[in-house]
Amino acid sequence: VIPPDATPPSVSFTAPADGATVSGTVAVTATAADANGVSRVVFFVNGVSASTDTTAPYRFDWDTTRDPVGLTALGALAFDLAGNSALATRQVTVGEGGGGFFVTPTALSFEGVQ
Repeated sequence: VIPPDATPPSVSFTAPADGATVSGTVAVTATAADANGVSRVVFFVNGVSASTDTTAPYRFDWDTTRDPVGLTALGALAFDLAGNSALATRQVTVGEGGGGFFVTPTALSFEGVQ
């Protein structure tokens, strides 16, 4: 009998760098791996789903002009084929060219994301 897969995948950002100042269109990239395969990576900007990628390399082009100037929380939520998930987070600063107002995220919540 094969035991069920309860091990979450690994996930980490490759770009942009944690703490970076970004503007314009930015490539947001992550790596994800799992012994049984990764089904998808969901990218978040300030807790809101921004893109889903189902094939490596996992990425989306983020148009920062739609987001406020200031501190921004990014998330990459990876799912394996068994439905296990793991989250990587980082913060960047949207510089000039952002949406023109300031927001400071205080917490991230990814509850209920499937």
